Amino acid sequence: MAEKIIEFKNVSYRYNTEEEGKVLPLALDNFSLDISEGEFIAVLGRNGSGKSTLAKLANGLLIPESGDVIVDGLNTKDDENDIAIKQIVGVVFQNPDNQIVATVVEEDVAFGPENLGIDPLEIRERVDEALNIVGMYKYRLHEPSKLSGGQKQRIAIAGIIAMRPRCIILDEPTAMLDPEGRRDVMNAIKNLNKKIGITVVYITHYMEEACEADRVIVMDKSKLVMDASPREVFYDSSKIKALGLDVPQTALLAEKLENEGINLNGDSLSVDELVSSLDNLLKARLD
Repeated sequence: MAEKIIEFKNVSYRYNTEEEGKVLPLALDNFSLDISEGEFIAVLGRNGSGKSTLAKLANGLLIPESGDVIVDGLNTKDDENDIAIKQIVGVVFQNPDNQIVATVVEEDVAFGPENLGIDPLEIRERVDEALNIVGMYKYRLHEPSKLSGGQKQRIAIAGIIAMRPRCIILDEPTAMLDPEGRRDVMNAIKNLNKKIGITVVYITHYMEEACEADRVIVMDKSKLVMDASPREVFYDSSKIKALGLDVPQTALLAEKLENEGINLNGDSLSVDELVSSLDNLLKARLD
C-alpha cells in the first residue's frame, strides 16, 4: 500500500473569529482525509463547501484552528517545517495571471527554484524538463502575456513542477479556460500523475474532469460527505444533484437508457465507454 503523503486529522478552520459581532461558520469542520502517494484525487463541492480552504491548509498557507495537517510526517503547525512542506506540496490556483511573475516564460518557470537556492545549472535542467512535461518548451522565450489562457495555466503548472514537489494541488485550474484549454491542461495533469507519479489533488466544478480521477471526494457545508471511485460517486445521480452538483452527461444518458430497460452492463462515464457499451450490446443482440 502506498504511503500517506497528506493527512488531515480532525481539522477545523475559521477565516475570521468575528464579523460585525458575529462568529463566522467554520470553513472546515472536523475534517479528516488521507491522501496516498501517487493518487489522483478529484475534489468536488458547491461554492463555500471548503475546497479552497483544503488546498491552502495542505501546504501550510493556512494553519488549522484545531486538529492537524501532516505532510509526509511534518506538522504544518511547526514553523520550522514550512519550507520543507512547500517543497513537497505545490499549489496552482485558478487564475494563472496571478502566478506569473516574469516577462519571459523560461524565467517565470525558473523563479521558484531560484528562490530555493538551486544551482543555476540544475535550474536550467529543471526548467527544460518542466516545460517539456506540459508541452510548452517551444514557447520558452515567449512573453507569457501573449499566450492563451490554457498556455498560461500550463506555464503556471510548469513553475510548480520545476520545484519538484511530490504532490500538486490544483484549485479549479481550468475554470477560466475554453474547452481546448481545459483539455490541454487536463492532459498535462494526467501526464504528471500517470507517467511521473506525482500525487494530484484536483479541485474542479467540471464533472467530466472528475471522471478522470482515481478517487473522488465530495465536500458539503465544510465536511467530507462522499469518498469513493468516480463510478460509485456518480452512480446515484439524485444524491449528487441534492448536493448541488451536476452529473456527467454520459452518466445521465446511461442512467436513462438503463431506466428504459437497455442494460449496458456497467456505468459509462466517458463518451468512449458509452459508445463501447452500446456497441457491445448491439453485437450481442445481432448474434
